[in-house]
Amino acid sequence: MSVLIIAVWSVSYLALGLLWALGGPGYPFDAGRPGPGNTLLDPLAPAVGGSVLAVSALVAGGVAVLAARGRLTRAAAVVAVVAGAGLAVLLPDVRIMMTAGYLPVMLVAVLAGQAEFSLIMSMLTWPSLNLLILTAAGVSLMVLGTRALLADRPGSAAGALRAGRYAVAVAVAVPVFYAVTRFGWLLGIPVGISDEFLAYIDEITPIGAGLAAVGLLGAVLTLGLVRPWGEVWPRWVPFLRGRPVPARLPACAALAVSLPITSAGLMYVRKKLGGERLGPAGAGDELGAWLPEMLWPLWGAALAVAALAYLSRRNAAHGRRP
Repeated sequence: MSVLIIAVWSVSYLALGLLWALGGPGYPFDAGRPGPGNTLLDPLAPAVGGSVLAVSALVAGGVAVLAARGRLTRAAAVVAVVAGAGLAVLLPDVRIMMTAGYLPVMLVAVLAGQAEFSLIMSMLTWPSLNLLILTAAGVSLMVLGTRALLADRPGSAAGALRAGRYAVAVAVAVPVFYAVTRFGWLLGIPVGISDEFLAYIDEITPIGAGLAAVGLLGAVLTLGLVRPWGEVWPRWVPFLRGRPVPARLPACAALAVSLPITSAGLMYVRKKLGGERLGPAGAGDELGAWLPEMLWPLWGAALAVAALAYLSRRNAAHGRRP
């Protein structure tokens, strides 16, 4: 499946990249103009950005051809992982995480009559969908390359469990820290911010708390990567209780979540180092408004390590290779 996704994306974006490089319509980045984008390509002209995408598609196509022929060497696998990380982690911005995190919150708000459905549709623009497509292609490249690199390196179950526990501890601590600030604001407690700023953002604190609740749910599920109920369905799960959890299900879910978290965090770090103010207008030096986001790359990396350690441990326990 990964090879098919990469092949289709490669052909499509090779053509689109060349079209945009030549000034064609539909370029999904800001091209240096004022806009909502904060990706690495947004400041670049279409001629440059389109060329970058065309070259990336050409590289991805070469990897797909080698994989289809069963000739994916270690060097080609490394290229696949690096190219995939560029597309899925380094290039995008916070919009992917916002789409994944805010959509459930917005849907609940719409069903409760607290928001209009048009608010959901406003998030599904072509630039945002383009980022989702790039992320899917990048993930497929990373999966293909990682699988090839780990194919001849079976791991130790004990070592994987030890590494997984450390990674899970970090992957749980960061969203809990984020949630403490956002739930505090919802309850009227100015965690990391001034009373004046809390009054200023009072109307949007439920949105932040909703995203924090999603993060806390993810933190609870992350614990399953090192707990017995992450390997065997617990008794309270109907129809599945007592059956083994498919090893790839939680691992792939955790990896899929780790990428937009890391990407969004890197965007915040990039903007902060560039001297830009983060958070709502007027945040200024309000530490709680931007510090938790600075830890998101650590959260995403720890979650990815925990997922890979879980998969390695499950495979080692059953004598399988990744």
